[in-house]
Amino acid sequence: MNVPQPVDGTRFTLPPLAEKRRKLLGQLRDLYADWGYRNVEVPALEVFDPAHPRVNQSFKLTDDGGKLLALRSDFTPALAGLVRFHHRQAAAGAAALRLQYSGTVWHAIDPDFAHAREFTQVGIELIGVSNARADTELIHLARESVRVFGLAPRVEIGSPAFVRALFRLAEVPPEQETALASAIDRKDENALEALLTSLNPAADLRRALRAVPDLYGGQEVLKEARRLAPWPETIRELDRTEDILEQFEDRSELLLELGMARRLSYYTRMTFRAYTPDFGQPLLGGGRYDGALLPAAAGFSLGLERLLSAALPEGAGQPSRVILSSDDVAARLLRRHGLTVIRALSTDPGHLRAEAATAGAACLVHEGRVEAVTSGGNGLKSELERILGGRA
Repeated sequence: MNVPQPVDGTRFTLPPLAEKRRKLLGQLRDLYADWGYRNVEVPALEVFDPAHPRVNQSFKLTDDGGKLLALRSDFTPALAGLVRFHHRQAAAGAAALRLQYSGTVWHAIDPDFAHAREFTQVGIELIGVSNARADTELIHLARESVRVFGLAPRVEIGSPAFVRALFRLAEVPPEQETALASAIDRKDENALEALLTSLNPAADLRRALRAVPDLYGGQEVLKEARRLAPWPETIRELDRTEDILEQFEDRSELLLELGMARRLSYYTRMTFRAYTPDFGQPLLGGGRYDGALLPAAAGFSLGLERLLSAALPEGAGQPSRVILSSDDVAARLLRRHGLTVIRALSTDPGHLRAEAATAGAACLVHEGRVEAVTSGGNGLKSELERILGGRA
């Protein structure tokens, strides 16, 4: 008989990791709920939309009537539809609305070039208001989201509006904006120089555009940016970025990356992404997208699997705190203390240790005694004996 294998880009999730995922999702939901973000759900099946921001990553399928559909590739467009239908004041920019979501998304990518076709996306959206206080709230929660996984966050903050203002001042043709933004974002000096030579902007604007990829660091970057780009249009956007930074008491985990010009046609003002030391990929990303899907909206999303990869390198894990018990009274007491206790299916001492090993238990409770089954169970054994008191 053939053993079924998961489709390339998908995988089976075994109990230890599935349990870790469940707990972390719960912690993220609680974090966002504590700040007033209410949970919503949107369909996984959507009508195919050629204007969807991730149209090139959509899995397409047809129903029995020939209608073209797509699997959800991003939550934000569907969430915008929900807001327009159910929260018209927020959709019009007349009231603040905080929403959170989590669920599976699917990307129709070549698994030879990317790791996942199916992953869990978690995120929040702050809709109906556009100001620096709202931007600050999202950056703060992005930072706290990384901490949920036990990681040290580093958040890079960009200003697509600053880059766009430079493009307008330099009269960059719309058809050239994407290539120029890409060269700046990738810090590709050769491509940037070739494009600037072709566009031939005024000398002061050329100097400013050439310097944008190097505008990276702490708050001192704003001073340098003001020197290079002293025009009212650019100063206005730099002032807003400074307003965001001023609201943080501790800015040690924040960096400015004014050359972050990704998705310039989508993100309208601030954008950000979070990293952690020794993990080369961004853990989450987001920003303000006023006018793209809603008049006033900003948010961020994270891929649960990527954060887990950063938090738990391959083969790493926490010591087991699972207990096997043949004593039902003791098991009830231990569960009331928040411990995981599996009820033994045998009371034969000869079978119990084998059952404990199969269950992945660190300790065994039987006939009033606690026994460490694994080398890591000794510390847990002492804890169980304290809880059970005279019974153990």
